[in-house]
Amino acid sequence: MSIGNDTGSLTFRGRNPWSWTMRLLNPKNQFTFLRDSLVRLPRRGWVLVMMVTLHFRPDLLYLFSKQKLFPSRNDRLTKTSNPRDDFEVDWERSSELSALDRVTVIQKGISFDRSKLDDLPGPIYAVNWLEKLDRDDVVYMTAGFHILRGLIDREMFPILFMEINRFDGEGDYRCRDSGHPAAIWLEDPRIQRIAIYHKARFPVPHTGMPATSGLASIVALSFLAQDIEVYGWDFYLTFAPARSGYWKAFFKNFCNFRMELQSQFLEMAVYNWHYAHRYSQLPNFRNHGFLSGLEKHDGINERLDSIIYRV
Repeated sequence: MSIGNDTGSLTFRGRNPWSWTMRLLNPKNQFTFLRDSLVRLPRRGWVLVMMVTLHFRPDLLYLFSKQKLFPSRNDRLTKTSNPRDDFEVDWERSSELSALDRVTVIQKGISFDRSKLDDLPGPIYAVNWLEKLDRDDVVYMTAGFHILRGLIDREMFPILFMEINRFDGEGDYRCRDSGHPAAIWLEDPRIQRIAIYHKARFPVPHTGMPATSGLASIVALSFLAQDIEVYGWDFYLTFAPARSGYWKAFFKNFCNFRMELQSQFLEMAVYNWHYAHRYSQLPNFRNHGFLSGLEKHDGINERLDSIIYRV
């Protein structure tokens, strides 16, 4: 396993100092920053409460997630040796998918050196990738209809679409895409679907877990492939937590005020870190992104276990 390279000391989120200076001096950007700051202020204050809870009483974090994205105490799972056991595939809603030996997954994190793309073994599964790759062994993956529309418009096929379903608070199975007006796109024979869901209950009305395409792609392919190698799985990180101490890894991974306009960034960061660590413990899984080497942070891993599992 290799860990993605950090960006240079004068580079932040892929931009040099001059680029950031021009952005900061732009009046339009200043107005947007002020507007977004006011919109996000209540959520940011709530995130600080959640951060304190995550550190001191992670087992109670579900009480503070307004989106109800963590299982309650009674709905937590029993931890097994394989993280795939936390999920299941709804084969009735999935296409007929062939078993795979080895796959390479590429995501859009900055740890991935795109100049090495041609050297990677196929088949390639490109997640949320809207640039057509000059290879014949690429499958484009996404869990969002907006990305799916972009792939179709650009004639980027074949596509593996991930439907993320859930059990609600009453234990009833809910299909995210039932009745969705864009579901007709999935009738295209060049588009296949795999429907996955987390075995815990989620009372949220919009979706279940994992709600990010990056994590969903790993979960989905773990049911199809014998061996998985992934690049660029960073989930917005710009550094490698494996090379940092507890506090830097804790705050810079779980607290991102810039992204909190989504109102669920912290929750998504918890799931991505947790399952990146758990999948990395499998002998047939290799992660080269910033979300690798997380076994160093036992304190964080134990906290996240208490959110998902009965411990």
